[in-house]
Amino acid sequence: MSTPRLLLEGSPRDPAVVVRSRLWGFNGIGFFDGDAAFVVDPGLAPEEIAALGQALATRARRGSPRRVTHVVLTHSHHDHIRGWQRFPGATVTFPRVAAAKGERARDRILAAKRRIDERLGVEDPGFGYPEPDLVFEDRARLSVGTLEVELRFLPGHSDCTSVVWIPALATLCSADYLVSPGLPYCRWRAREFEAALAHMARFVRDEGVERVLPAHNDPILGRDGILAALEREREYFRVLRAAVRRALQAGAQGERCAREAARAMVAWRGVDLGARQRQDVDNARRVIEEEAPG
Repeated sequence: MSTPRLLLEGSPRDPAVVVRSRLWGFNGIGFFDGDAAFVVDPGLAPEEIAALGQALATRARRGSPRRVTHVVLTHSHHDHIRGWQRFPGATVTFPRVAAAKGERARDRILAAKRRIDERLGVEDPGFGYPEPDLVFEDRARLSVGTLEVELRFLPGHSDCTSVVWIPALATLCSADYLVSPGLPYCRWRAREFEAALAHMARFVRDEGVERVLPAHNDPILGRDGILAALEREREYFRVLRAAVRRALQAGAQGERCAREAARAMVAWRGVDLGARQRQDVDNARRVIEEEAPG
């Protein structure tokens, strides 16, 4: 067991706390103001979730610890729903589509969590699928201390993904968007992912976003840097879709088509990412479903 790493430690000027997980570069994210705090996708391992809660309770604080009043879960993938039970009394918020997942989908999610628990050496027998106090369809607003928080439903990565906007901090928690610009993590439908990127670009321009905290890997700072990262993601899909069409026109089908398109992405990127390039293959499969249905 390693000591959890604080990527952002939280201060009166910037009350953001980010705990970096030992697995997948996952970021458990939280913010505090006055007597209250909230968390976004709390983390993976219990000690990481506890470290996030401790930092939120005590950073820039004298006297009694502040309380986590809200737990925001951006979507239903197992790495994002862990820790929802570890903040007693907090209001748990979840997109309605995620809360309405059927039994088979829930079983798959919980089975994936158990497999990673074994990898992490975690015992979590009391864990269950989230039981939210508040669900939302398009948008929801929360008040945490004086911080106003807006939740926006933005499917694309999954059919139930949302993002979290904190205007006073010009900060967008982007869930599994922008986790590794140039290697998008599309787990649902490519066109919806591309539409989500376009929506985010408009939002960044219109609302003045200056910092993105993705669920994995490093923050992206500055409006120009964020817009450049979004454009790189959008260009990725334009190049990938063109590569899929060329492969299909040449007679490639199925996995052969996906692998040929993935090789084109290596050339576009100019970097060999090794095993991580399996994501190119997976993204290509999503595009093939749209370009050659059936």
